[in-house]
Amino acid sequence: MTSQKKASSMQTVIYAAVLAAFLFLFHVGDYGEPYGLAFLFACLSADLSFFLCGLFYLLSAAITGEWLLLFLYLGQAVLLFAAFAFKKKLSPVKFRVLTFSANFIALALFVIFAPFQGYELPFGVSFLDNALTQSILLSAFIFLLSAAFTVAMKALLRKLLKCRLRAEEILFCILLFFLTGVGICKFLSVVAYTGIAFFFLLIMACVTKDATALVGAFVLSLPSALVGGVSPERFFVYGVAIVLFARSGRLAQTCAALAVFFYYGFSDGVYDFPTAQLVKSVLSMVLPCLFFLLLPAPFLHRLEDDLVFYREKHLSRIAINRNRAAIGEQLFEISAVFREIQTTFTALGSSEAEDSAKEYIRGLVVERVCKKCSQYAYCAKSDMEKHLSTLVSVGCLKGKVNLIDIPSAMAQKCVNQSGVLYAVNRQIGDFRKYMLESENAASGRTLLANQAQGISEILRGIALEQSEPLRLYKDKERALDIALLKAGIVCSEVLIYGEERDFTLSLITFGNASVKKIADVASTLFGVEMIISKRLPLSKDKYCCILRKKPYFDAAFGVASATKYGETASGDTHSVTRIDERRFMVALSDGMGSGEYARKISESTISLLESFYRAKMPSPLILSTINKLLSFNREESFACVDIAVVDLDSGEANIVKIGSPLGFILSGNALKILESASLPLGVLDSLHPDSSTYVLKENDVLLFLSDGITAAFGSSADLYEALKTIPASNPQELANTLLDRAIQAYGNVAKDDMTVVAVRLFKSAS
Repeated sequence: MTSQKKASSMQTVIYAAVLAAFLFLFHVGDYGEPYGLAFLFACLSADLSFFLCGLFYLLSAAITGEWLLLFLYLGQAVLLFAAFAFKKKLSPVKFRVLTFSANFIALALFVIFAPFQGYELPFGVSFLDNALTQSILLSAFIFLLSAAFTVAMKALLRKLLKCRLRAEEILFCILLFFLTGVGICKFLSVVAYTGIAFFFLLIMACVTKDATALVGAFVLSLPSALVGGVSPERFFVYGVAIVLFARSGRLAQTCAALAVFFYYGFSDGVYDFPTAQLVKSVLSMVLPCLFFLLLPAPFLHRLEDDLVFYREKHLSRIAINRNRAAIGEQLFEISAVFREIQTTFTALGSSEAEDSAKEYIRGLVVERVCKKCSQYAYCAKSDMEKHLSTLVSVGCLKGKVNLIDIPSAMAQKCVNQSGVLYAVNRQIGDFRKYMLESENAASGRTLLANQAQGISEILRGIALEQSEPLRLYKDKERALDIALLKAGIVCSEVLIYGEERDFTLSLITFGNASVKKIADVASTLFGVEMIISKRLPLSKDKYCCILRKKPYFDAAFGVASATKYGETASGDTHSVTRIDERRFMVALSDGMGSGEYARKISESTISLLESFYRAKMPSPLILSTINKLLSFNREESFACVDIAVVDLDSGEANIVKIGSPLGFILSGNALKILESASLPLGVLDSLHPDSSTYVLKENDVLLFLSDGITAAFGSSADLYEALKTIPASNPQELANTLLDRAIQAYGNVAKDDMTVVAVRLFKSAS
């Protein structure tokens, strides 16, 4: 119901504007030249009501009271009606030929019957002074106007504020507005036209809020310049004054326009005019300003939104969102595949194999020993097989059985206990080999299941992120485009996407535009520090700049290490890895022992940590996977590990310690001790790491140490006292000093592999 009312209201506005256009176009000429005929042709081509448009066309001639013109206009309207009545019956080409032929004949009627007297022309060409020649030339011009007005009307009715108009459509619309404005100047007055032009100029500046209104001011100045000799320069000055205050509100715009008006009135001596003329002049400016101020704000906001939407390039956003959605759906499907793999491997890890093996051992003992016994029939009737199953289970747990393991009920009745024990122990040896293989297979399945789970979670997270459509920040994009233009930087495209707190800004620039200036303009406009993340060349002088919000913190790192005396390689390995633009990981791995093998274990652990964390796999899954991989090795493969993942926006540090010595957080004069109670990686199949979360502040230092450092100081109290005396402002100096003191404590000989890793957070420079 509401949409029907809106459509009806819009139709009323359209036909009211069409009626006004017919009336004004009639007065463009002095002798009833049918400029309205071209407009009637355009209205019918745009599928407006023939009855109403024909009535308006006749009404424009009827108000003059000249019967000859009225009958001439009636004949022209009938000719066009007859031609347009065949629209549905003829092909498009034949219909076009018919309508233009009817239009040609209608203009011929004007040449033959119209009371046209001709104009005095300043060209000095004699044959142009002839009224017949002028009427023929005017008819030819109006015939061309019919085509131009048709393009303009179709653009206005079907495309205005819906999509971009082509250059010729804009040109023909301006031509239609210009001739209508000339008619207003002649029919009402130049003063009345000036008031109407001011009103539309105010609306245009309020809606566009940019220099487009200056072009509109020039176009609006042309009719009054042609008819009344008003200088276009004055409209341009009005336009500049209004545009300058467009972002300050409607009241500021109107005050600026009135200030310019009163200035011109004073310089022209308007206030010395007679009262009647002075009142008309003042009202021509005051009334438009008053009507403009009384316009409902939602109406202007809707116009502005429609205009911004019409200016936008939406296909690129739609294409990006469709591709993101398609990728997200595909990633969801792949995630489901890995989830099924994980479920399948988990389901296979049951205890049925162990139970079957025990049952197999019991069956062999019965076949090879019990059935050869003379008491078998008696034992079969009792619970001997149940007791035998218990004996086999105990043997599988212990690895061997003896007389004290035989159940008492079985010991009282069994006459061949030694034979049973021998058979059970013999089969248990094979069972242990089988179970070892089964356990290795189960561990492999668990590892694969965990990896499938991790990949599934990663893909699911990416799928959720990709499925989220790009949010539109059209106001911010437009504001940034204007701000960059004021700074002398021209951008052909601006795109802002992402979350409100962490958006990404992409823009296309030309030439050697200063990336620092671009970042400064964006930072000032959005109120957050922005940095150039990437600058990609598109052509010789065209670049794509990508800006991201600058992290609140930055980090400085210090590392100092020494290899155990007499060894060629250190078992300590460290890593500082950027996970993404806003997080980094710092890790220290101490391979058990020293030398080449310890180095390999430590490097493998660090390499796995870097790869898994960069892939954004969940931390517990990372640690359990690495622990499982290390435990697969036949040789002892242990590693003590310190891990910290630090967020540069919040300072939040997720710290995991696995079998490692003391770590510290140095905050001003305070020290916080980080301890671990878990075993190193690779010792046990299951892992229970010590994890905690701390919020680091500006100038806080995170300190990881290998056991070679902590052992050098003898006790945690001595290490604590030493740290209190070392300046922590420079992390590299801190690491070097602490390593030197540890070596001195050993008697100037490195008795173990020794490593210090220090990380200091500081506020990013503005």
